[in-house]
Amino acid sequence: MNLETLKLFLDIAALKSISKAANTAHITQSALSQQIKSWENSLGTELLQRSNKGTQLTESGLIAHKYAVQICKLYDEMMMEMEQQLKHGSHQLSIYAIPEVCNYALPCTMYEMKKQFPDYLITLNEGPSTLIEEQILMEEANIGFISGPSAHPELSSCKVLLDRVMLVSGSNTLRPDKIKLSELSRFPLIWSAQLSCVQRALNEIMEDKPKLNILYNLDSIEAVKLAAIKGHGAAFLPYMSIRRELRGKQLRIIHIDNFQVYNEIHLIKKKNQRCHHDTRQLIRYIEKSLPDTVC
Repeated sequence: MNLETLKLFLDIAALKSISKAANTAHITQSALSQQIKSWENSLGTELLQRSNKGTQLTESGLIAHKYAVQICKLYDEMMMEMEQQLKHGSHQLSIYAIPEVCNYALPCTMYEMKKQFPDYLITLNEGPSTLIEEQILMEEANIGFISGPSAHPELSSCKVLLDRVMLVSGSNTLRPDKIKLSELSRFPLIWSAQLSCVQRALNEIMEDKPKLNILYNLDSIEAVKLAAIKGHGAAFLPYMSIRRELRGKQLRIIHIDNFQVYNEIHLIKKKNQRCHHDTRQLIRYIEKSLPDTVC
């Protein structure tokens, strides 16, 4: 089995015909049938079944199809990345950021970066703060944006953004507009471990460990936001992720007396990391222009 066989197999599945797939690939039907038969023999199972409705995938064929799609996609991505590497050479910048920064703040900054540094291939990936630190330490990324400062001795960090975290609920949900902190435990909450700043702030202001009515935890900020919009519960969410929903009145803010939470966004990079002179210039440009270029 080789990559070409996988692609031909996908063509057969899409066209529901071996002869049509053979014509598309400009090979004979018998040659294509032989390739598929050889693959079936090596797997020890039939992948295709002919009927009056055309060529159909067997149960094993459906499994093979699922993985063939992934393998071909990964191969195409590999070839594209290699092509970009040859095209851009050392002019690459890899950025990792926590989800709210990756999805809601940096796309506009990247647009401005590209105008200033058109020859650079700039990639942006999201992840939790711990993963981002690991990527920077392994030099898999040039810079990262995490929640709070990094305590790792090999990383330098500086605060670049400050985003308020707000308690919100769906606009159609009956909730008061203002509550006391002691009343927070009465509300069902959808929680996200990504917003550890909320838990830290609660621990600092309350003498006893706060008892919260957490319905469930979700990894994704988007999932938490959707659950809040649907009225499943209230949620703490960063302002940059809910601006549009507040303007569109899908969400509304529940103000808490004498309690405000801010998420400090820090830019981190590896100390003494060797990189191209132009890359250092690009990183300095980001540090200087970020507050004015975020979405």
